[in-house]
Amino acid sequence: MSFRSTILDQILNYCFPEIVIIHNEKLSLDLHETRSADFCIVVNCKEKLELMRKLYLSIETDIPFNLTIYTGDEWRNLTIDHSTYASYIKEKGIVIYEQSTQR
Repeated sequence: MSFRSTILDQILNYCFPEIVIIHNEKLSLDLHETRSADFCIVVNCKEKLELMRKLYLSIETDIPFNLTIYTGDEWRNLTIDHSTYASYIKEKGIVIYEQSTQR
């Protein structure tokens, strides 16, 4: 199972995101394996910090990763402004899950 799939499966065990995006993925030069990556999760939840804590404690991988969580409203509002980090993620990242897609 790939690094992306491993992380995504573990995210989906804890929440029902609208979108999951991988960005700032760093690959090794020789083996083309992921060395680190950032994930953006767009999910409607009341306790984003609690969700983030649970995800960091439960995701098992030897590869360093970071999580950013936005609510759906935050995501839609922030991606309108091209100077925001959310807009950067939307532009540069790769959507690995959308709520409307089948896994």
